[in-house]
Amino acid sequence: MPSFDPAHIVLATLVVSFVLFVSDAVRYEVVALGVVVTLVLTGVLDVEAGFGGFSSSAVVLIAAMYVFGHAFTKSGLAEGLGRRILGSRGGEAWIVLKMTALSGLLSSVLSNTGVVATLIPIASATSRRAQVPLSRLLIPLAFGSLVGGLVTVIATSTNIAINDILDAEGQERFELFEFSALGLVLVGITTLFFAGPGRWLLPRSKLEETLSERYQVPKFVTEVLVEPTSELINRSVADVEIFARFNVAVLGIVRAGGERPVLAPGPYNRIRSEDTLILQGAPDDLLRLAEVMPLQRKQSVPAGDTRLYSDDVRLVEAVLPAGSAYVAQSLAALEFRTRTGLNVLALSRHGELQLRRIQDTPLEIGDTLLVQGHLRDIARARRERQLLVLDELQAPVASRRSWVVILTLAAVLLGAALTSQPLAVLGLAGAMALVLTGVVSADEVPRVIDFKVVALVGGMLALGRAFVDVGLAESVAGALEGLAGDGMPSRALMAVVLVATMLLTQVLNNVSTAAIMTPVAIELALTLGVSSKPMVMAVVAGSSLAFLSPVAHQANAMVMGPGAYRYRDFLKVGLPLAVITGAATVWLVPRMFPF
Repeated sequence: MPSFDPAHIVLATLVVSFVLFVSDAVRYEVVALGVVVTLVLTGVLDVEAGFGGFSSSAVVLIAAMYVFGHAFTKSGLAEGLGRRILGSRGGEAWIVLKMTALSGLLSSVLSNTGVVATLIPIASATSRRAQVPLSRLLIPLAFGSLVGGLVTVIATSTNIAINDILDAEGQERFELFEFSALGLVLVGITTLFFAGPGRWLLPRSKLEETLSERYQVPKFVTEVLVEPTSELINRSVADVEIFARFNVAVLGIVRAGGERPVLAPGPYNRIRSEDTLILQGAPDDLLRLAEVMPLQRKQSVPAGDTRLYSDDVRLVEAVLPAGSAYVAQSLAALEFRTRTGLNVLALSRHGELQLRRIQDTPLEIGDTLLVQGHLRDIARARRERQLLVLDELQAPVASRRSWVVILTLAAVLLGAALTSQPLAVLGLAGAMALVLTGVVSADEVPRVIDFKVVALVGGMLALGRAFVDVGLAESVAGALEGLAGDGMPSRALMAVVLVATMLLTQVLNNVSTAAIMTPVAIELALTLGVSSKPMVMAVVAGSSLAFLSPVAHQANAMVMGPGAYRYRDFLKVGLPLAVITGAATVWLVPRMFPF
């Protein structure tokens, strides 16, 4: 059997992983696990080193912080704070400023995707109340959460993974608040950017547009008359299997004789002669249904909002958040109508309506659904949080244990600041305290931890370990040192590391970028004979400044649908902000972390 150079194996693994990440052909956690298997089977890493990432302190701390994030959401603390701050009066500039600052500060201790998931419905309600287009609020919300991840070590899984790599390389770890000054300055710069010139770069969506108009409902909804000879008469909607076979949903039944229409009909609502059925489906599916079951289509189809909702039935938007169990599954596979009681009328992805067979389309993070359903079913969907419902918000019920969450987090932060105990131990102790006090039930813990992120971190730590062991990190650092041979100062090389990290982050996930660039930054510092802290800080900052595309970070993907953004909107707004925050980082880091 031919033997291969371990460096070539690692490089090939890196290239294949890069292609799979960028193409999104395989789920990223599966790619990460495949990396571990490849490196162990080829002998590049032994079993202990290959699987060491999954038992690292980084993975433990990340899991613990997911429990804290769920406790904040469940107790209503984050939502209550958001409503209080954003509920006060003010013009557009003031609202945008508060939105950016709030998301940045919350993201300093909570995951940025969790913060974005909490604040999107609040932003939607604020948009309606203040008559400010939602597109003016959601990019500031997402970008604020990204820079907020630079305030503390525990703010993002990337920061935690970088700290673990530093420890593995024998370098000094970052303390909990060691780069807080830099993070707070960048949050301030981002806030002022959106309160000032950046606000004029934001797109302005239409305020007067109804949901039916925005989602082009008439393309997907038609009305048909039930003739006296129809085989549908006296059958319940649930009994008519042919509708499900052709991916057609019955949104309502308009009774003859002026009776009150039945919207979102349940299994006990029976079809009568002369009823008008409001059907929803792709045009092709409706045509195929008509070939099998003769239907008399009504010529005038008033399919506006008023035809689709009533006192008990609502038409709302819902966004698929990161961590939802619905991600990568189709509505048909989920049996969505049966499970939730909700009808999905339309699906928007990356600002574009999906016109064909939405029931069979695998869902992605940030997809926006136009949903019809009874108030009780919408309320249940809001509580379950597999979808973010952009409807008028109910005031959060403050739990008596809210203070337990605050005090537990404060104890963890103080313990990290005042003692030498590892952050992972303190975080795990805090998570256990939340379970023991009943704030989070033991059954909830495995559901709230995003094991896809855990798998990604574990796999990428193994790749980073292999990158160092086979000498690739040293080779890349040597190539960069060649630039220094022409008299390039350390600050300029740090800027190169920052820019390289920022560009990689736009196409790779930030954890993978950090796993590759952190060893390079450390080797570069060792080669130059300078402190590794400023070089690694360039990686920390660069991996959070993911402003240039909606796929650069899950927070960006989550706001794209409800904000009706296009790819160019992120580039238009994100490029100047990336230049400003990048320049500020290059200027500030050497002053805070001398070479």
